[in-house]
Amino acid sequence: MGEIGRVIVFHAYVEWRLSLIVYEFLHLTRVLGRLVARDARATDQFDLICDLISLNVKTGVDLIRLRKSLVSVTTQRDLLAHGTWTRDPQTKAFFLRLAKGSWTPAKSKKVKTKRSGKPRAPGYGIDECRSLSQLISGIILTVDELHVDALGRPAPSEEQLH
Repeated sequence: MGEIGRVIVFHAYVEWRLSLIVYEFLHLTRVLGRLVARDARATDQFDLICDLISLNVKTGVDLIRLRKSLVSVTTQRDLLAHGTWTRDPQTKAFFLRLAKGSWTPAKSKKVKTKRSGKPRAPGYGIDECRSLSQLISGIILTVDELHVDALGRPAPSEEQLH
């Protein structure tokens, strides 16, 4: 559970760092930026940054690779945060319960159908959470590099913002 929390916190930190770039590009304070730019998903913020960068900024950051990484970590973070975690009755191990494929009910009104209640374990455990945390840490470093390229100065630290 601690590793899931770490993934969620790291992902929120990436979203915050991306929003700082947007605010600085638009010359907005953090307060005004939250009102004007709203809190968008990480990929939406990144797409806006790419649009702003394309106007007149050169960067050494591989934007396509960074976007793919953002999509991947956001998808996994959403799965961890919003998925249903259950405990195996025999092993007592936690696993993530997923619906398999798409499901549509039978069209016959005579027969009641319902989605299978059998969970399937995707093999997502502590090692996968740690790996995801490391990937997000790498994304944070890349976003900070993008900040330097886009705005010509390092990203402010949390202490500088308070």
